[in-house]
Amino acid sequence: MAFRFNPTERIADGFQRIVAEQIARAQEILRNASEESVAVHEARKSIKRLRALLRLVRPSIGEKTFKGENAFLRDIGLSLSGARDRFVLTETLKKLGAEAQIEPRSLIADVCACIAGGSEASDPEQPRLAIKQADALLDEAKARLETLKFAGSQFDVVGAGFEQSYRRARLAFAEAYRSDDDEAFHEWRKGAQTHWRQMLLLAPAWPGYLGARAAEARALSQLLGDDHDLAVVVAFLQSEAITGVDEEGRACIAAKARDAQRALRAEAYARGQRLFADGPKRLRRAVGEFWNAAAALKALEDDRAVELSGNGGNGGKARKRVTNVGRKVRKSAE
Repeated sequence: MAFRFNPTERIADGFQRIVAEQIARAQEILRNASEESVAVHEARKSIKRLRALLRLVRPSIGEKTFKGENAFLRDIGLSLSGARDRFVLTETLKKLGAEAQIEPRSLIADVCACIAGGSEASDPEQPRLAIKQADALLDEAKARLETLKFAGSQFDVVGAGFEQSYRRARLAFAEAYRSDDDEAFHEWRKGAQTHWRQMLLLAPAWPGYLGARAAEARALSQLLGDDHDLAVVVAFLQSEAITGVDEEGRACIAAKARDAQRALRAEAYARGQRLFADGPKRLRRAVGEFWNAAAALKALEDDRAVELSGNGGNGGKARKRVTNVGRKVRKSAE
């Protein structure tokens, strides 16, 4: 199934279903890897989805439990990062060299050679060992996450976590442009990614609206991802790992990278203004009402299908659900 909650299932059941699906996906990719960098990238995406899911239930499971499980998943992702990070750094440099028309062309090739010959790349067996270890750790992660207990019911299980994640991303947006710091933009990127994935999880509540938010957050995340890749390039150029490239050459590439970042950040600001316009409490309340309404509508549709089949129906239960939604809407308007 897709990376989505179903309004008709218990949130706790949906959580366990999604955990099982994402871990199975990551393990299948790692076990059948034909190209290690691609497999690692896809597996890490599943881990990031699980961490966004975990942040949705953060207040419901308690801070101590959240921190433990989040750290466990984070460490699995980090164990796979080495080879992938070198690949991304190289590709970012090549793209920058072509788009910014950096001359001489050998300059980019010389920097890429430093990456390929770095100490982290000296052991060709390391990526395969990391993949094997991550596969085993994902089994442990599944067993750990299956034992989680949640406070609240239905949207209440995820509502506070959704508001908290969105508030953090919104504050990170403001801080990024206040400080103009690479690390601050990286924090905003992580917040935007979390919001994107949480919108995917909750999109069935109103696919048109929440799906559009998910698409906007994804586009923003990609811009900020490109910005982060360029920041990594600049950091590498300033590190001791680079040899055989003179200071003038490094400065030339770094200046082009900063120019590209400024263009990305200008577009990201406009997208951020639109995506983070709503206050956290207001957006949480709206999404909660969408969720309750979607559940009630699905109950009515299911009951209507049963009635049409001639097997009777449970219209009373469905109508009661609609009435409960109405009460919640009236209460929120008071």
